[in-house]
Amino acid sequence: MLHEKYIDHRKGRVIGSGATATIRLLELPDRPAWISPEQARHSSKSKSKKGKVIVAVKAFRKRDRDETEKSYHKRMTSEFCISKALRHPHIVEMFDLLKDHKGRWCSVMEYCSGGDVFTVMQDYELNDNEIDCLFKQLLKGLAHMHSCGVAHRDIKPENLVMTSEGVLKITDFGVADVFQSCFHKTTHLSHGHCGSAPYWPPELFARAENDNLGYDGRAFDIWSAAVTWHCLLYRRMPFLEASDTDEKFMEYLEQRSTQSWTPLSKCTDKEKDCMYGMFDPNPTTRWTAQKCLDSQWVENIEVCTDGRTENGGIHRHHVVKTNSRR
Repeated sequence: MLHEKYIDHRKGRVIGSGATATIRLLELPDRPAWISPEQARHSSKSKSKKGKVIVAVKAFRKRDRDETEKSYHKRMTSEFCISKALRHPHIVEMFDLLKDHKGRWCSVMEYCSGGDVFTVMQDYELNDNEIDCLFKQLLKGLAHMHSCGVAHRDIKPENLVMTSEGVLKITDFGVADVFQSCFHKTTHLSHGHCGSAPYWPPELFARAENDNLGYDGRAFDIWSAAVTWHCLLYRRMPFLEASDTDEKFMEYLEQRSTQSWTPLSKCTDKEKDCMYGMFDPNPTTRWTAQKCLDSQWVENIEVCTDGRTENGGIHRHHVVKTNSRR
């Protein structure tokens, strides 16, 4: 039980509350064995002034009235097990799953004090280098996730969090799908409409009336990542729906053949290759996360780690600068 293992969990400050869960901070008296020194350091300000390790405790709401106890249990444990297995620098680390005194499921996870990318995007003027850095980190996390047979299916700025050093991490695996387990040699298609419609790829709208057709969850994530890139750069959605009912999406399709789409007009040829590849309306030819990382543009993006670039230079996020592609 949560109150047995984490005695002071109710004393933590609430840092987030929504329709599905409440998140509060918890100071641990000592670094537990299941939190490595690197994880404790990476959680950005994961140690309080008293030197205690800080983690986040996410308490989920009780099950819906139309949900059985069995399905509720399966949903909670599935999310935990998927995220627990995906150990990677750009994926939030899950530490524990317990129930509280009210019978609610609670997950204990790595705390990232930099906030979610949506809030950062609203509060700060990110320059091109910062946006590219965050974008490459997202692709790194997706490439690892996909190599493990998992599709996130809800990639958006709200589900990306940051450490104070600028390290981006993917979180919230509530609708993630395992499209290939270690026991299978082949992949299977994903089903169901989840996440936010503005981040859906065209194939989800085409399958709206017949969900039995299924779709590639990896291609779903890549499209969502491309929309996220657009949001970071322009602070607005490229289109509300990637369907023939959306004028801006139809405009994109018309300009795609000549690569004259306005949002990419100021990009270099190398950047265009990657972004048009990610915004490919055909999921079978859409670029993969690894292909994006191997592209000349993304390969040359310097990613910061603990506030420094891969080449050893200082890299600070949330700095107001001009001379942007906007």
